[in-house]
Amino acid sequence: MTAATELPHILVIDDEMGPRESLRMLLKPNYQVHTADCVEAGIKLLKEKQPDTIVMDIRMPGVSGIEGLRQIREIDPNLSVVMLTGFGALETAKEALRLGANDYISKPFDAHEMQQVIDRNVERTRAHRTSEHAAAEIKELNNRLLQQLAQKERLASLGQASAEFVHDLGNPLTIVWGYVQLLAKRIEKSDGADGAQQDPASVKELNIIEQNVRLCRELLTLWQSYGNVEASPPKQISVSAILREVLKGIASMASENGVELNATICEDPCTLLGDAVQINRAIQNVVVNAVQASAEKKGKVTVVCAQKDFYVDLRVEDTGAGIQPTQLPRIFDPYFTTKQSKSGTGLGLYITKKVVEDHNGSIKVESTPGVGTVFTIRLPLAAS
Repeated sequence: MTAATELPHILVIDDEMGPRESLRMLLKPNYQVHTADCVEAGIKLLKEKQPDTIVMDIRMPGVSGIEGLRQIREIDPNLSVVMLTGFGALETAKEALRLGANDYISKPFDAHEMQQVIDRNVERTRAHRTSEHAAAEIKELNNRLLQQLAQKERLASLGQASAEFVHDLGNPLTIVWGYVQLLAKRIEKSDGADGAQQDPASVKELNIIEQNVRLCRELLTLWQSYGNVEASPPKQISVSAILREVLKGIASMASENGVELNATICEDPCTLLGDAVQINRAIQNVVVNAVQASAEKKGKVTVVCAQKDFYVDLRVEDTGAGIQPTQLPRIFDPYFTTKQSKSGTGLGLYITKKVVEDHNGSIKVESTPGVGTVFTIRLPLAAS
């Protein structure tokens, strides 16, 4: 029996066996009945069983029903308590009501009346508990929403500060990059000139500097690229035209790495509302990754752009080493990269996914280790 259909629990506290057993037999068909012969034993059962209603005699030796009521209210203020009163104890019953009892019934009790009183009080307790549970859930949800709001406000402030930081860092980094390139050319020209030879240690150190400056520049470019998505007003752009532009720019890279680059592009413009720079960046990230993945095996990259009903599908397939199943769930995580070299930032696919989703699209990846990887970007077309 599930919790939803479990019979209500009734706790009967009475020092007299006769009324106690009569109540147990009367209520047994419709309730789970627990009995105690004193308040102390009843309090213990209350904590163990968490009953829906307690039926308790007012007059008992030792701890009275009135004192028992006070103890019960300290444990559970909303639990229904029905007091049993004997002949001539009406004033005591009224006192019990003032102290927090929910009902009282006189001995000897009528079975039908007792059943009605129990049903009413069980329903009252369960209504209170349902209300408390709902209030607790609402409070928890409200706290989570407040935390999320505070986090968004912090992120908004951080985003503004980050944008300013990226802008301020870009200029000196460009200067450093320029001097690194100039120094590299000077070292290259000096090799063999007047019998001079390159210092291997200096070349190695310069390569490390160049690699890390390139990494910093890529990081800045990616963050600037994503930062403009929300700020740029959407315009009608052609995915077909953007893809042709991307492939034209990557063709030489593919050729230099011995990668065969094939493309089938939809003749229709495949128009959508968005930011051309961002879509260009998203497509470029995926195609460049495919070329790099295929370079080691001198493999092939196949790009297909097709319009279907109300959306356009862009499929990029490579014949590289593939992605391990354990790595697939993290492929779009920030700073995660499968590239062996230190040139990868781990932000390319993260930014691509953000850009695609900001354009109400989706991106998925399928990969077979040793065979290759397929990325599919789906973007909604603009209403005609």
